[in-house]
Amino acid sequence: MLNKAISTNILTRDFILFSLAVAGMGMASGIHETSYNNYLSDIFAIGAEARGFLEFPRELPGLLAVFIAGALLGFGPVKVGVIAIGMLTIGLFGLGFLSTNFSWMVVYMVIWSMGNHLFMPLEGSIAVGLAKDRGVGEVLGKIGSIRLATTILGAAVIWIGFGSFLETNLSYQQSYFIAMSVGLGAMVALIAMRSVRAEGKPTRLVWRSEYKIYYWLCLLWGIRKQIFITFAPWLIIQHFQQSASIIAQLWIATSIIGIVFRPLLGRLSDRYGERVILVGEVPIIILTFLGYAWAPFIANAQHGLYLIFICYIVNSVLGASSMIRTSYISKILTHENDLTPTLAMGVSLDHATAMLMPMIGGLIWGMFGSQYVFLTAIVFLLISGYVASKAVVPSHSQPTTVSI
Repeated sequence: MLNKAISTNILTRDFILFSLAVAGMGMASGIHETSYNNYLSDIFAIGAEARGFLEFPRELPGLLAVFIAGALLGFGPVKVGVIAIGMLTIGLFGLGFLSTNFSWMVVYMVIWSMGNHLFMPLEGSIAVGLAKDRGVGEVLGKIGSIRLATTILGAAVIWIGFGSFLETNLSYQQSYFIAMSVGLGAMVALIAMRSVRAEGKPTRLVWRSEYKIYYWLCLLWGIRKQIFITFAPWLIIQHFQQSASIIAQLWIATSIIGIVFRPLLGRLSDRYGERVILVGEVPIIILTFLGYAWAPFIANAQHGLYLIFICYIVNSVLGASSMIRTSYISKILTHENDLTPTLAMGVSLDHATAMLMPMIGGLIWGMFGSQYVFLTAIVFLLISGYVASKAVVPSHSQPTTVSI
């Protein structure tokens, strides 16, 4: 009984520490993501062509994360998480203080991106390991809400620091120093965790036929995600001539809604099952993509813009359903140590399709019009719905316990 109480106390303590680590990562991400494009424009004065080129090396680490994770996973998810955050903070420091030319900036951008993408599957894996007797969906929802809340806080640093109304005149070096500092704080929080940690040989990457539904869900998610991220804002900017501040306001609004929605979605998943959520969201997303296709042709442009705003918010909020895939795979594992390498594989599969969609979607937009980009996406959404309907969790299945 005493050992169980001690174990419970350690888990509670580690959950708090992990929440602090996620909070630090969220704030660092909010600072970086909301200032990076302006940083490129103001410091390096690059054009649209160079900015498009940067997406390839920036997203490539997402594809490579599965191989890096495979080499490191023998240390356990927490220790690999420390390495990932370390890489991220080195990248932030380099971007702020060592990028004396464009080439060095690309080097430090890739280091940052590798750390960021390496941490993505680990965040879900560690959260599942800390869930224990609690619902996996609920824990993932809480962690997701913490990240959202602190990402908003990071964005607020840039909004206030670079805003004219307070005349604070924050520099890019100062903003990156703040991001690096909270990143270091996140690393310290992970180092302080005391739960059982995996040791030994590096974990071999896995590709199992039993997980094929999860792999397909990740591939199709990459298509849906990239079409939304790339072309929904582009439609708002190009067709409706809206400023960057409008995009920022939409982003903050959806993040605030997500703080409430993520835990709710997690509880619904725990109660009704992952398949219900994964299938149920598809018709809603299809409606939003139909909205994107139809909005430019509405006679009253203001009404069309409002429709786009609604679709954008719904799309962003339902992006939280990605955590449902983590919950699903944690319950169908055939081997105890498969979770983290399988999540890493999912991140890479996601990026494999996400890297191609901007090029393909851009060609479709230029040749046939914006509406056909979103109509094409609906085809993949229908396929996604069919695949999700096969995401059956065995009866009496429990999430696999993960050594962290």
